[in-house]
Amino acid sequence: MKEYKVKVYNNRTEWYNLEGQLHREDGPASENANGDKSYYLNGKRHREDGPAVEWPNGYKYYYINDKLHREDGPAVECSNGDKYYFINGKRHREDGPAIEYSNGYKAYYINDKKLTEEEFNNRNNPTLDKAAEYYAHNYFDMHETNSYKELKKGFIAGVEWERKTNKV
Repeated sequence: MKEYKVKVYNNRTEWYNLEGQLHREDGPASENANGDKSYYLNGKRHREDGPAVEWPNGYKYYYINDKLHREDGPAVECSNGDKYYFINGKRHREDGPAIEYSNGYKAYYINDKKLTEEEFNNRNNPTLDKAAEYYAHNYFDMHETNSYKELKKGFIAGVEWERKTNKV
């Protein structure tokens, strides 16, 4: 059996664990008279099966271990249609903008780093030049050889040949 210390105020009820942290395993640890609900485990906003914070105006916040986090949708949903995507407390979305405002504004983030839409769309499609540079940096010590330009030229020619012969 779980033991809780429950505090009842004029406008809210809160559940605490024996260490004095907001905590409740079978429902929200804080319920306000206005309809606000917040789920906590051991003093951290946390809920795995829905939003950890719900407001009656429609705002929803998904938290895991006190960090905004949701893998299957936005971690913040606003009643006006704005959406914010977070993974482990960082703005992040790999299949579209991490921030979408109802007015059409979009912002792209990967691991909390802001990207332009072009950078976002090209991040997994490096140019041949970048691919050759990556290959050279990772497989050859460019500082000990002067063959980088020849290597790059050969790499690009090889990729072009593979594309023409449908091997890529």
